Amino acid sequence: MSQQPAQYGYGAAPVQRPTETMAILAIIFAFVFSPLGIVFGVIGRKNIARNGNSGRGLATAGMWLGTAFTAFAIIGYIGIFALAASMQTAP
Repeated sequence: MSQQPAQYGYGAAPVQRPTETMAILAIIFAFVFSPLGIVFGVIGRKNIARNGNSGRGLATAGMWLGTAFTAFAIIGYIGIFALAASMQTAP
């Protein structure tokens, strides 16, 4: 029987890819100015697919939150304009 030599220590730590900057901006701008959250989310997902950085979940969340908040804002503006128009025609 042959014995293998003892191995000491631990292996090197796995390399962690940096988080995509556009993904971070997407999640921030989804709450600040939601149309930019959509744009940064799409750009971030494309960059992540191209260079393999981390942050795909952030980019996706920023994109969808930006879409939802933009839709809510548009619906709210339509409601406000409809309310204002109905108040003008009331006797």
